[in-house]
Amino acid sequence: MRQLWLHIGSHKTGTSSLQRALLYAQTHNLLGDLTYAHCPKSSSINQLIRVKGAGKALKTTVDFRGLKAAFPDKGSYIASSEMFFWIHNPRQVRKLARVLKRQFDKIHIVAYLRRQDSLAISHRKQAVMRNAAEGFYGLQVSALPTYQQHFDRYFQYDQKLKIWADAFGNDNLHIRKFEKSALFNQDTVDDFFHLLGLATPEWGEHANPPLSRKQLLVGLYQRSKGVERPKVARLIKKIEDPDKLIPSRAQAEVFLSHFKDSNRRLAEILGDKEAPFYFDMDLSRYPEVGNDTVTDAEIEQWITAHSDPQTP
Repeated sequence: MRQLWLHIGSHKTGTSSLQRALLYAQTHNLLGDLTYAHCPKSSSINQLIRVKGAGKALKTTVDFRGLKAAFPDKGSYIASSEMFFWIHNPRQVRKLARVLKRQFDKIHIVAYLRRQDSLAISHRKQAVMRNAAEGFYGLQVSALPTYQQHFDRYFQYDQKLKIWADAFGNDNLHIRKFEKSALFNQDTVDDFFHLLGLATPEWGEHANPPLSRKQLLVGLYQRSKGVERPKVARLIKKIEDPDKLIPSRAQAEVFLSHFKDSNRRLAEILGDKEAPFYFDMDLSRYPEVGNDTVTDAEIEQWITAHSDPQTP
């Protein structure tokens, strides 16, 4: 029986590290009878999913021809792309299912879910560095983006999973909670390999380190002013700052409140009786006062301090 294990994200759940570990395992023949599909010069199939537009007009397109070509040989495969998590159109997921079912007898969908406030904060780096996240969240210079209605397409997990369950079958969904206590060895890479019955390879260090407070604030500010992304990236590399950008507890609570009902339904669907809102809802890690209140003048000073001297 030909099987596919398709990992669809979400973002900021150890995905980059998992993809690098899978590529390492593939290169060193550590996946048993499985093959890890990836695009050339890449550790994933992210290139096959494109995101265009902004806000509620944000849309995804899937290169179905390229996707079919990603599985050229007989046998079972693993594939991974967090870009699948941007998809909110049921017709697109149904088409994806039809295409893949022509090649595979059984398809497993694996998704890691992170509490919405925590994911949105961690995703600020991508709002600076990636078109899709910038288009989705906007470029508000803050630790958390201000809630917008189109956020529901991404963050209402119960509705998103229903789309995938309707297309692939509820029994074929493997939903993992991105909390240390819920992951095997408290780690996404270990958890995924354990799910597949494989030993985790000694693949290297975890990828994708976060940006600091000043780096994020400068990056968001410059992108909001239209500064090109490569120029922003060069500047923020020069900024050294030990602090993390973090909102106030009240800000986090307000943001999370928009998804409370969705999380309650998610817990019911997944049969999680220990956590009525699926996730650990403790907000004590947030301070009473966040550190994202800053003036444009302050940010301009940071930019000047780290910019190359102008040639006369």
